[in-house]
Amino acid sequence: MKRMFHFPSSHARLPALMLACLAACSATSALAADGTELGSASGLIQSLKQQHQGRQALSLQAQDGTALPVLVQDFFEQGGKVSIAGRHRDAEDSMFFLKGDGKTLRGFLVLHGQKKAWEYSTDARGVVSVKAVPLSRVYPDLDEDFQRSNRSTASLAQIAAAHPVYSPMALRQAPHIGPYNNQDVTKLESKPGSPYVFYLNTAAVMSGSTPLNGVTKENMYRAWQSVADQYSMLQLNVTTNKAVYDAAKAASLLRTGVINFVNQDGRSFAPLHSFGTTSAGTLYRNPASGFDYGYGIGMTGAHEVGHQMGMNHDGGGTGGEYFEGIAAYQWGPIMGNYWMGGSWTNQLFTWSKGEYNTASNKEDDLKIMTVDEGVPYMADDNVNGKPLALRAGGEINPADNWGQIERNTDTDVFTFSLGSAGTLNLRVDPIEYLRMLDVDATITTAAGTQVARSNLSVNRSAEFVNLNLAAGDYKLIIQGGAEGTPANGFSKYSSLGYYAMKGTLSAATTPSTIPLTSGVALGNQSASTGTWTYYSIQVPAGSTKLVVNLAGSNGDADLFVGAGQKPTGTSYACKSDGSTSTETCTVNSPVAGTYYVGVQAYATYSGLSVKATVSP
Repeated sequence: MKRMFHFPSSHARLPALMLACLAACSATSALAADGTELGSASGLIQSLKQQHQGRQALSLQAQDGTALPVLVQDFFEQGGKVSIAGRHRDAEDSMFFLKGDGKTLRGFLVLHGQKKAWEYSTDARGVVSVKAVPLSRVYPDLDEDFQRSNRSTASLAQIAAAHPVYSPMALRQAPHIGPYNNQDVTKLESKPGSPYVFYLNTAAVMSGSTPLNGVTKENMYRAWQSVADQYSMLQLNVTTNKAVYDAAKAASLLRTGVINFVNQDGRSFAPLHSFGTTSAGTLYRNPASGFDYGYGIGMTGAHEVGHQMGMNHDGGGTGGEYFEGIAAYQWGPIMGNYWMGGSWTNQLFTWSKGEYNTASNKEDDLKIMTVDEGVPYMADDNVNGKPLALRAGGEINPADNWGQIERNTDTDVFTFSLGSAGTLNLRVDPIEYLRMLDVDATITTAAGTQVARSNLSVNRSAEFVNLNLAAGDYKLIIQGGAEGTPANGFSKYSSLGYYAMKGTLSAATTPSTIPLTSGVALGNQSASTGTWTYYSIQVPAGSTKLVVNLAGSNGDADLFVGAGQKPTGTSYACKSDGSTSTETCTVNSPVAGTYYVGVQAYATYSGLSVKATVSP
């Protein structure tokens, strides 16, 4: 390490931009292997805070005469964590950001015009240092050789011919699922209400709500949709709505990110680890000729947002820094060379932890997003299992039967019963556009004995055709699939996403009740008008209260609770039958035993959550 700069007492502390300048001055002449120590992370934060509040800083010069002071434009502090962003004081075409806490800081200072960069990092002692680094350390995609060799007209033409085809089961089960349906493309949201927000700033390529350059609204929708698909396992609201981003940023900048669409052709890039700051990625429109905008820009957007989340490139194979995927399984990492798989019919682009045998990057992408960046997974939508929803004639409809594999440890169970021998015809599809889920489905008896299993090869779906079943109780178990081996193929590591199912089941009988666990919501319940669905909850002796809640955003579900027997519309211990699907019933001092919850569909509902809580 070079010389150490100690922070004086607070009344005479050196301004942080002076320190940044000193660090830059000592690093401009060469890409040094070591760095300049600046002092403690907490001290640097306080100095930058004071500079942001208006303190004047001494402007120094580098060895070549270039001044490198930092102008702090955004300073956000919450819960002991900080997000600091700005630029070089005298260079508009520059970027600076730091984020972390009083023990650890990381970030970059970049002079774009001079193609120079410096990286800030913290050692085990909590001491921050800065050193000169190649520009590609900040922007991994600033690699002109890759652009020339892999973004040719021929490659783009292949992508135009082979973009994904929607599953017919994609029926808007979530806001980002299904084909374009005249949505306002400036107001799109994948997870409305989530405090974690990533903003796709399309303002520069739009005139009001109309895209420029002949790009259609449907293409803009698919570009947004593709990014939303790749992050759907997270509680991350991918949005094109600036008001949503501004509100989230005001609440906690640390939970937001932004990438700017640019109205010109070029090489898209994004700063590494910039999620949680106002430092934005850049997404160029790319050539309109021979290029599918929605698919190509969508894949590129998902890749660049990955850099902002902290992921580096997945390298290996013949692609060097950008692994070209495994054609035999039509799989590749989204942080590799996704262009090479653009012509695959059943392409699957996922996150990776470098399991394939030529991997040069062993980073755990999911850990980076959920632990390092702190963006939580979606809650499990099928904790205890749920009955297979059957319509008249044993129809299994995708509007009623769908779910999400949120984690690679997740399994979703659907139960059904046959009063006599019957036949199952069923297909289970991933229903996202730029999907990650490879569906693995298994039929077992209630006791767990496997009856049948399906994971169609290089297809992403599962299917049972004319499966004959004896009378009895069964489980349909859905999980993320895998093909080949992790070394030569892909594991279920990132086999995540939404699915739906369609088919018929003959000789089926409806289960008498669905068991509930106290305090655990059973989600994704649905029923058509007039239908009753029953649940049960065990109430121990000495319990003081039983509270049952329905939470739904559509239709009209009415709630009835019975003690020891199923309630009806005229016989019940408690009822709540308002005009919506949000209802609550409370039974004080309940007797020990089984309570039955009856939900009547006064009007067809879907996506309903049922929760019973017993208080001791």
